[in-house]
Amino acid sequence: MKGPGSKFNPDALKKLMVIGEKQVSIGLKDLSGQIGLSEEETLAFLREMFPEGNGLEIYNNDQECMIDIDASALLYMLPVTPSEWMGLNNILENLSPVQISKNPSLVSLQKKVSDNDPIKAVMQLLNQLESWDLELNDKQQSFVHKIDQSIQDKLILSLKTVHNKMYQIYPWKVIHLEGQLSIIAEDMQDHCLLVVPVNELEELNEVSSTSKSRVSLFEVDEFIAAVRAMSEKETRLILKIHDPQNVNLFPEHHFLGKPCMITNPNGDLIWAAYVEPCEDLFEWLLSLKSNVEILDPSKFKDEFLMYCEEKLRKVA
Repeated sequence: MKGPGSKFNPDALKKLMVIGEKQVSIGLKDLSGQIGLSEEETLAFLREMFPEGNGLEIYNNDQECMIDIDASALLYMLPVTPSEWMGLNNILENLSPVQISKNPSLVSLQKKVSDNDPIKAVMQLLNQLESWDLELNDKQQSFVHKIDQSIQDKLILSLKTVHNKMYQIYPWKVIHLEGQLSIIAEDMQDHCLLVVPVNELEELNEVSSTSKSRVSLFEVDEFIAAVRAMSEKETRLILKIHDPQNVNLFPEHHFLGKPCMITNPNGDLIWAAYVEPCEDLFEWLLSLKSNVEILDPSKFKDEFLMYCEEKLRKVA
């Protein structure tokens, strides 16, 4: 199948969305006519939309092929950070009640975003992140905030390390790598990617420059994965998340390699990603409390339990 992008028009997509809002039985011939695909392409598209088969039933009735669709089986998980979640909440708050009431999707979205529990979970996570930041001194915290803003604004920075090394960089990410909070950046002189630990920064300034980045986000992700592979610190973490709408699934300043999320019929989310085990990741898991269950690997689970036991000993 060539994919829906080339053949779907906005009107056809709207019809498909209407069909998918509730449990509906419809003939394959009628459905394919409404969405503008052949019957064969329609079946292929539906199987792509419902890879596990949940929410989709195809059967024959009086020699006619029938389709039962339940779009509630389709749950899309977006990698929304706490600041992005609050930003979405602010956008919806700035819309007038009339604007929202005219669009059923906005009404539903506003209910999910403005619900007390999700916002409370985000605020708790922000407080937790603030406690993590206490491990950095004030100067280093200001560097992290400045780098995060520069990444968002696509600005070039000049930096000096405590070893008197000077760089002009295009910052890409601030992540925990090899046990340290580090900058992943593009050296604007030779356009190679480099890693600079935040605790080695001495000076950081914005640079007025017309130079452009030559590195893609894909290359950055591959670079991070390669560094982790060499250090053998990366592991494929698989979690079961209960009540996923009320917790943050994407910890800030952590690189999640090849994330995958599947919702089971009970409403639990199976969450998987390549991660680097470290204290900050353990703290994120602690912040999820009873909403998380570590399924695999057992070694990570053992390390996490040891971390929790050690933390309890310190408190006692």
